[in-house]
Amino acid sequence: MNKERRFQQQSPVEAEIPLLPQEIMVEILSRLPVKSLCQFRCVSKQWLSLISDPLLAKSHLKKTVSNDCFYSQRKRVIISSHNLYSLEYESIGRNGSFDESLVALELDYPLKDKPNGLAELLDSARDGFLYCERSEEGNDEFPVMVKLNLPFCVNQRNWVDILGSCNGLVCIAPDEDTLFLFNPSTRESKRIPDPPSGFVPNGWSVYGFGYDFVNDDYKVVKVGCGTVCVYSLRTDSWRIVCSFPYVDNVSESGVLLNGTIHWMVSFEDGVDCRCVVAAFSLEEEVFSDMPAPDIVDTSFEFVVGVLNGCLCVLHSRNQMHNDFWVMTEYGVGKSWTKLTLSLSYICMKPLCLAQNREALLDVDGKLLLYNLEDDSYRYLVVDGIPAGDGFEADTYLETLVSPNGFCQT
Repeated sequence: MNKERRFQQQSPVEAEIPLLPQEIMVEILSRLPVKSLCQFRCVSKQWLSLISDPLLAKSHLKKTVSNDCFYSQRKRVIISSHNLYSLEYESIGRNGSFDESLVALELDYPLKDKPNGLAELLDSARDGFLYCERSEEGNDEFPVMVKLNLPFCVNQRNWVDILGSCNGLVCIAPDEDTLFLFNPSTRESKRIPDPPSGFVPNGWSVYGFGYDFVNDDYKVVKVGCGTVCVYSLRTDSWRIVCSFPYVDNVSESGVLLNGTIHWMVSFEDGVDCRCVVAAFSLEEEVFSDMPAPDIVDTSFEFVVGVLNGCLCVLHSRNQMHNDFWVMTEYGVGKSWTKLTLSLSYICMKPLCLAQNREALLDVDGKLLLYNLEDDSYRYLVVDGIPAGDGFEADTYLETLVSPNGFCQT
């Protein structure tokens, strides 16, 4: 009897949440980093329930975007290079100086270890060469063995396309036409179902991703072969919403700003073809035209970007250029301002302003900090990312927003 009583006294007791009003608990927890909150989920079922509550996720997100200190602490750069990596925003250009110890953290994500087909080819190689059959002049009866010198440094992991980022969720494609909504901070993910057959024919397509503030819904927009369809996370379904009223020559993902996804497009105006910024409202699910800079025409390729909350238009792919345009007042064509850089680029993507107010840019597959005041710049070396593989980058926030917490029941 005594032994039984001692055993009961020594048995662990599940931790209980202090008896505080829920709004006070939410206020306290919303000030904590996501990493700590994820660890606290293991304390007890009560803690798991509270921290998994969408109300806390919304409060935590609201605190992040409204508080400059929290926003800086919880901002990250996500880098794709046959893998996904995360880089602390605060470590970039801290205190106006270059931090030599920039280290990228490798992320776990859906389909990370799915081979891209090269593994079987490399396994069949002999003596450092790959042998395959090739028929000459259509003679399949007597194929010729061809010896290929295949480099063994070829990456066997799929490239991960980053299609957009919003409120801590990143829309990624770790395999061809296979989309996920992924929260890098909590490691939660959701596979986006394929559109029903016939929605968008196979072939050319581009995407956009963002948040519909009015309907409290995250949406993925797919544009392809003249058709626009929208995936709603809340209903977990696709809908055809309209035809694409522009020339089908868009090759980049859309850029989110002010609840609207933007693409640089060509617009046929009678016999002429001119460039406009196509703005797709996630709330109303309709397109509107925004004026492009006057100098932009169809003889070059252009893309849109966002820098410090302002829409940008940049050259893409054709030749070297050293300028881009910033719309200082959203929607006002006369506010386009041309900026000339002290370096040239083929492809450039603005990411954000670093701690020292320098612009963090992805320039031709390299990260650099550009000082817009004195036109100086410096390339960043990030440890942990294989060199020579190229990359693409975006930014995201550390939040509790769950891709699995919005579907209607």
